[in-house]
Amino acid sequence: MSHFEQKNTMQQSVDENSQLKAQLKQLLSNAHENQLKLKRFEQIEFKLMAAESIEQLLVIIRDEYTSLFKLDDCALLLEDENLSLRRLIPDGLQNTPNDHFLTLLNFPVELEKLHYLPTELMTGFYHSNHHQWLMNNPHIESIAVMPLMRHGRKIGVFCCGSYDRTRFQAHAACDFLQRLSFIMAVCIENALNLERLKLSSMTDALTQVHNRRFFDQRLPQELSRNDRALTAISCLFLDIDHFKQVNDTYGHGVGDDVLCQVAQRIQTGLRTHDILARYGGEEFAVLLPDTSNDEAMMVAQRIIDAVNKDRIVIDKNVILTITISAGVSTLMTDDTMIDDTRSDSLNDIKSLGMKLLSTADEALYDAKKQGRNRAINAGLLALIDSVECSQKFQC
Repeated sequence: MSHFEQKNTMQQSVDENSQLKAQLKQLLSNAHENQLKLKRFEQIEFKLMAAESIEQLLVIIRDEYTSLFKLDDCALLLEDENLSLRRLIPDGLQNTPNDHFLTLLNFPVELEKLHYLPTELMTGFYHSNHHQWLMNNPHIESIAVMPLMRHGRKIGVFCCGSYDRTRFQAHAACDFLQRLSFIMAVCIENALNLERLKLSSMTDALTQVHNRRFFDQRLPQELSRNDRALTAISCLFLDIDHFKQVNDTYGHGVGDDVLCQVAQRIQTGLRTHDILARYGGEEFAVLLPDTSNDEAMMVAQRIIDAVNKDRIVIDKNVILTITISAGVSTLMTDDTMIDDTRSDSLNDIKSLGMKLLSTADEALYDAKKQGRNRAINAGLLALIDSVECSQKFQC
């Protein structure tokens, strides 16, 4: 072998060694990057599995996952054909003008689109004509679409978006995302089931409105919120007139039907954030946040009219005219009412809530005495009564 050939052979060997070193360095770099990525995925997975409520879970997905993986946008779409999720997920997390993170799908065309999505992870360039219904962001360049599958059924889809066109390349190996989509689906399903259990314990089994336990828990919460907002809060106490006669004449089965239909008619006269509960027997309580005394009286009259406007039809042989009576009370808070720094503040708020409710109950009693089928206004809860208790509930 000539000197020139030996030199070429040595140079080739050097070049091959350099290439091998470069490849090894790249492999080590990729391994290190994958290790870091795995740690990030494990970190978010542990947080998802440790979430104690659907609200906490969704906040982790929306905020922490987006931040940890430096995503430019993300969107979660959940199937809600029977509109049940709207009762389980806090209003503040549902689709709002300034936050399009969560969308609950219930229209047939939306459900059909969800149904026809592939069941496997999809990555690639963002195309508005294909992806706009999933993520409506004109700045997105690449997208990862992660179907959320449970028991062979698609319960939703989670989408990750990037302004980098190469971030989510088509057909890229995305084992981490595939695993995350599975864990996310399991956690969402479990969190929703937990919320359903909580809701069932707070729901009247017969009328399907809230029960007394729920009302008693929410009353002090709403009083505290209204106090911070310095707004009025009103309470209605309602009772079906002559309900005992219905049970005695037609039996408890008919009485149950009457309760259900009356509850529905009451609900139609309320806003979505008003709180209706079956308080006991044929009695219902309604909490009206941010509602003045005059407004509360209008709501009470609207409910009375809704109940007695049309007769209640049980069957062709039982058609009843049902009326209802109401008592109304209102609390107008100001900055002298509740001091959150006091150790006994919670007890004070609970006491005030019971007074608001009992005042409405007393007005209801007056409505019964005055002939039923009417609303009696107890007016504003006398603030002087609260202030006289040695300033801020020290009575």
